Amino acid sequence: MEPLTVEKLLELLKSDNPIVRRDAWLKAGPLGADALPSLADLAAKGDLEVSRAANRAMWQIVRYAGAPGRETERQAVVQTLGELVADENWPVQLRRDMVWMLSEILADEELDESMALSFLMDADLGEDVRMALQRIAGPKAIAVLKAGMEKAQGDFKAAIACSLRKCHVAVEEPPCPKLIPRKQTQVKPVGR
Repeated sequence: MEPLTVEKLLELLKSDNPIVRRDAWLKAGPLGADALPSLADLAAKGDLEVSRAANRAMWQIVRYAGAPGRETERQAVVQTLGELVADENWPVQLRRDMVWMLSEILADEELDESMALSFLMDADLGEDVRMALQRIAGPKAIAVLKAGMEKAQGDFKAAIACSLRKCHVAVEEPPCPKLIPRKQTQVKPVGR
């Protein structure tokens, strides 16, 4: 059997046969960062099932690169995904997926704080970036969340405060939305 190349993978992912597509994306991991731009293009432009298969192939590459002992591959995938997310020409949902992919393999020390802050404040990506930073939870990620909280307004500010609390950072204001009563009741607090 011939080795899988990026071109062969793309051909197989475009198949009408779902079994062929599945078998192809399951083998995508070792292709690494070089395959990501082509897969992103297919995920953005393919029909629904082809797009899903391309997205799953991207996830396979992320998980393969994130395995222990694959530091060089992981760094290349992080670099490529960072470049892809920064390109605003991709569909919003694909960019959101790439943010989540990065959250699985990005080390806190690799975080570009200014870029992460701009993504955090982006209307389309902000919520996903907030959750990714909460997941990373290192000093740089926390610094970005703190900087974002200074700029954020309303519900998003409260959401960032919740993320900081999850990262064990004491935040007084705004209060957690879960603790704010939604309606007046006649129930008296216990012990008063």
